[in-house]
Amino acid sequence: MSLRSRWVRLLTPARLHYAWIAGVVMWVAWLGSLLLGRGNLDARGTVVGADYLQFYTAGLTLRMGQSARLYDIPYQSALQQLVIGPRLSSYYAFITPPFLALLFVPFALLPYGASFTLWSLLGLAMLCVSLHWLNAPRQALLWALAFYPVLASASFGQNSLLSLALLTLTYVLWRKQQMLLAGLVCSLLMYKPQLTLGVGLLWLLSWRQDWHALLGWILGSSALASLCFAGWPLASRAYVEFALHVLPDLPEWKQFPLWHLHTIRGFWRLLLPGHNLLADVLTLLLDAVGLWAFWQLSRRLRGQDALRYAAAVALTLWLTPHAMIYDWAILLIPAVLLWQAAPNKKGLWTGLYALLWLTTLCSSTL
Repeated sequence: MSLRSRWVRLLTPARLHYAWIAGVVMWVAWLGSLLLGRGNLDARGTVVGADYLQFYTAGLTLRMGQSARLYDIPYQSALQQLVIGPRLSSYYAFITPPFLALLFVPFALLPYGASFTLWSLLGLAMLCVSLHWLNAPRQALLWALAFYPVLASASFGQNSLLSLALLTLTYVLWRKQQMLLAGLVCSLLMYKPQLTLGVGLLWLLSWRQDWHALLGWILGSSALASLCFAGWPLASRAYVEFALHVLPDLPEWKQFPLWHLHTIRGFWRLLLPGHNLLADVLTLLLDAVGLWAFWQLSRRLRGQDALRYAAAVALTLWLTPHAMIYDWAILLIPAVLLWQAAPNKKGLWTGLYALLWLTTLCSSTL
């Protein structure tokens, strides 16, 4: 009996249910920590929502007409202290383009706690809608909630479930041959452009069929850039400067949690401290392997759009230099698509999903 067969046989339905139990424990522990906390801090003294604070204060900055100070670290730090109180011990930097701050202006009309609650509920709604658009089975929602990146997205107050919804809608429109709309929706991900890498390469490799999608992506991205420079010129110039000179060296920050960077680049830099050049060379070699494998798959899977899109989303996390554990929530897309498009390999998928579940669970602090 092969090792894979033994592994799959170990994953009986009863044992798989342990993942649901673990998921319930994680969600209850997180919610309990919120209930036992004081004010806008949880039971450990950490800001409720953690990363959500940067989005909330960015929306508040625009609401107060101070867009020029969107990337002013002393100003943003003081504003966060004002929102949370003197017990705030960390600074949460807003590192995304100005147009994302516009999304949070309505949320900044509410007190911080109510705003975070509303954002969390909206994120869960986007998760449900994404699974509905993918025609996922009913149990998929329970499995998704037991997937640690989904909990991380909710508990950190991150935008990964929004990314999941946008990538899912892009797929639905692309499959329906509404190419221009698919590209326009995909362009909304420009708050995290690295998450469009796989889809962009997919469309480039089949540009004769997908050039309308590429055009939509270009038009949408251009429109967002124009909106930023027309509405917030000072903030936009500050962001460009920040993106060119600060973001590339983000892992070099002393405060940056390198262990939290779930990418090939982060893996090698964590494994080889002080040898950044070697780590980056190894990263580029594996990137090349991933690109070659994707090119080969794209040729073999012509006409099998679901499998090609699943591979494109997986490639995104292989290539991107910056992705945190919550960004891995987008892997729900290939998980559903593979399950549906290749049902004869459900034993293989079950083993792969179980391995991924364990990896994401153990790769971060619990």
